[in-house]
Amino acid sequence: MSCIGVLFAVPEETVEHIKSLPMAERPVYISEELEDLYFDDYPERTAELDKAWDAIHRALTDGSLCFDCAGYPLGGAILGGEILYYDGEEYDDYIITAKPPLMVAEVAKRLSKLTKAQFKKGYDSIDDSYPEPLSKDDMEYSFEYLQDAIPFFRFAAEHGLWVLFTADQ
Repeated sequence: MSCIGVLFAVPEETVEHIKSLPMAERPVYISEELEDLYFDDYPERTAELDKAWDAIHRALTDGSLCFDCAGYPLGGAILGGEILYYDGEEYDDYIITAKPPLMVAEVAKRLSKLTKAQFKKGYDSIDDSYPEPLSKDDMEYSFEYLQDAIPFFRFAAEHGLWVLFTADQ
């Protein structure tokens, strides 16, 4: 999947609102309402991951692209939590997952201790389904985006917020 990933730190009411929407309307809400509001008014509650989200997720897990990968809590940083949109069939044009505050706090704690060497070891274990050639440049690009996400997770944890991960195709 080579799509753009974004993290949003939101209150529980936002997650509940998304859950109340019909499945087909959830990506529209994210792209037409939440993105504009958060990028404009709450930049500290957003973290852009660009296309690096895929490698970040794989490097923090068992090297594969899955929703319930090994390696919690780091394995939950991107695709972890409750799946709000994606079934691999009818609803496969977008991904939305929601991580509750306790999970966010655990992820933030572990991310703050993750070294570049540990990330590289995970990156080197990425499986053959990864759509890009593994390279030093791609590893550096992915690690830089992960570094930008660490203060975001810390902020979300400190404020008891949920974290949404979104990716469009």
